[in-house]
Amino acid sequence: MQTVNIKKCVIASALLLLISVGASVQAATLSVNCAGTSGLTSINAAIKALASFESHGPATINVAGACHENIVIQSTNRLTLNAINGASITDASSGTLDVVGVIDSRDVTIAGFLINGGAMGISCEGGSWCELDNDTVQGVPAGGGGIGVFLFSGATLSGVKLLNNDIGLWVSNGGQVRGDATIQGSNRGLHMTTGAVVNIAATITQSRELGAFGTTNVTLNCNACVITGNAAGGVLLRQSSSARFTAGFTIADNGGPGVALSELSSALLQAGTATGNTGGVDVLCGPQFTSARGASNIGGGTTNCVEPSP
Repeated sequence: MQTVNIKKCVIASALLLLISVGASVQAATLSVNCAGTSGLTSINAAIKALASFESHGPATINVAGACHENIVIQSTNRLTLNAINGASITDASSGTLDVVGVIDSRDVTIAGFLINGGAMGISCEGGSWCELDNDTVQGVPAGGGGIGVFLFSGATLSGVKLLNNDIGLWVSNGGQVRGDATIQGSNRGLHMTTGAVVNIAATITQSRELGAFGTTNVTLNCNACVITGNAAGGVLLRQSSSARFTAGFTIADNGGPGVALSELSSALLQAGTATGNTGGVDVLCGPQFTSARGASNIGGGTTNCVEPSP
């Protein structure tokens, strides 16, 4: 009889432990009103409150109003910042800090915000992964970018708009980006360096310089991209970089070559058009062993590239 009671106690203790563990991973939801006078009135306050919770489950912060702050999300997984009724976040550092900085954090979603200014509008770095849904980032001054993905981090973009920033989308040092975006009115629309990998369906227009630039082992997969009306040219790839333009791409009316290649770089142009670009030719193969497959079939555009052998 005593043995049976001991077994019952052990089973009961195990059940209590399971219930306790289950409770500790329940999702947490907080609400922020940046125009409020009570409760949580900043996103930073909500992040600080979450850090004090014992729960390690997913968390959501619903945000209303116009917030003026610079936010750091560090070593925090499964967090969603959700804008209610067009909430905004505006730089409070006079351009010295990122508006939203995500560091060493996985599965961070930022959805529906209007983000203004900052050294970066949104940065994702230190091995982080960011999900950016229907955000608009605008007005980042010289030296900064609307969205930056750095240091072996990744981001998925959906319905993102990058407007009137110095650099629209900045990807470097092993950063990875996938999804879709509209990039308009930047100094440079898309800037990729040092092992960046970008798989995107993008519209890049009205850049004051290049639509897209990549150097040093960059990979760009541009699916149905529209790259038009950029002052200094459509796309420039340098130093062993490569690009694929597929599925009805349009590279047109740029103030320089539509696609220019140099220093061991290459491009595949498939099922699209590159026409009406100034600068001599629509697809330019520069010196030092460049190649462009498909450049002879770009909807009537011109090229100096020689089609590589099969």
